[in-house]
Amino acid sequence: MPEAFSGSFQDFQAVTPNARFSDWLAARAEPHWSEATDHAFTHAIGDGSVPDEAYVRYLIEDYTFITDLASILGYLVAKAPSMKSKSRLSGFLALLTSEENDYFLRSFDALGVSAATYETAAQGPVTRAFADLLLTSSGKGTYAEGLACLLCAEWCYLTWGLREAKKPRPEKFYLAEWIDLHAVEGFESFVNWIREEMDAVGAALPPNDQENLAKIFSKMSALEVAFFETAWTGEACLPELNPEKV
Repeated sequence: MPEAFSGSFQDFQAVTPNARFSDWLAARAEPHWSEATDHAFTHAIGDGSVPDEAYVRYLIEDYTFITDLASILGYLVAKAPSMKSKSRLSGFLALLTSEENDYFLRSFDALGVSAATYETAAQGPVTRAFADLLLTSSGKGTYAEGLACLLCAEWCYLTWGLREAKKPRPEKFYLAEWIDLHAVEGFESFVNWIREEMDAVGAALPPNDQENLAKIFSKMSALEVAFFETAWTGEACLPELNPEKV
């Protein structure tokens, strides 16, 4: 795994030609960032080898998070500095909450998971920590803080989704569709926009605020790893984080 870059954004620019602020966030988050985007669970989705019980654990936890994600997007829409930014975020929120988005329901049905099970499921400790960081950053924090969290979550999925989309799809529709949902042009365009927005907003901030965003992005990356690991192993795996780094 790549080693973390420990310096400031200005230091990163000095050693990396045409450095983007979002690239610096990812570099500062190593090794968590690479561990998340290259986790064994994501490879198992791509090659169809993920056990049904692991994927059920994963889908249930992700399903419990949807309402929180909608709230997070709502906070960011309210805080976005321009109408263009509000439009992009609200468009993604509308897609997320569309009644036509029935992927989870069809997948649960195929996997034999009853409505009583997924509708009453409580978030596990990792999902709760993940959601709390996103909600706190977007609700009580600044636009930049919330955006850094959203960038990590969505960029992680785009990264491994595009990787797996280059391979033959697994036979099970719920695995194939999950890959396609995170490799489709519309999602890629939205994530690229988040990166551009983060690049513009983050680069204009003073160094202390940039450092805070790096810590938030790093913590989010570690929680992404824990989310996959918990689904993969069936055991809650809250990360042990270095307070000096996050």
